[in-house]
Amino acid sequence: MGYIEKHLAPGEQVVFRTRLHPMIFAGTAAFAAFVLGVVGLIVSRNELTARTVALLWLAGVIIAIGSLLPLYVRWQTSEFAVTDRRVLVKVGLLSVHTLELLLPKVEAIGVDQTIGGRLLGYGTLRIVGTGGTVETFARVAQPQALREAVVRQAPPATAARTR
Repeated sequence: MGYIEKHLAPGEQVVFRTRLHPMIFAGTAAFAAFVLGVVGLIVSRNELTARTVALLWLAGVIIAIGSLLPLYVRWQTSEFAVTDRRVLVKVGLLSVHTLELLLPKVEAIGVDQTIGGRLLGYGTLRIVGTGGTVETFARVAQPQALREAVVRQAPPATAARTR
């Protein structure tokens, strides 16, 4: 049971759910591939003992996995949901960022997407609550669909402001 399910009010229904896009891995995956490539070059271009080769590969794999693990945990623990009453967001495991905003309190919701973001289905979600509080979440999967879910569920006065 995730954060969203634990924090639903009685009778509250989730109408849309998403998470961070796997694109959050791009830079770190490139770094991990670079590390493994360097190890491969060192092993192939030098006469090394079998023990040294094994230690180099072990170190390379540990560095690669170690760099990807924190992002994997963040990706797995990210939750974005729109219910018939609120917008709920939770990102992180040890350092947790949460947002629970009643739909009538959503003043505006915006999506910024690069060309790559539009092609791959991710973008930066910007939620403005009453009073001017702005929450920004980068690399959210299906941000336009989340925005549309908020617009569909929001009271008429709020829906007019989010367009």
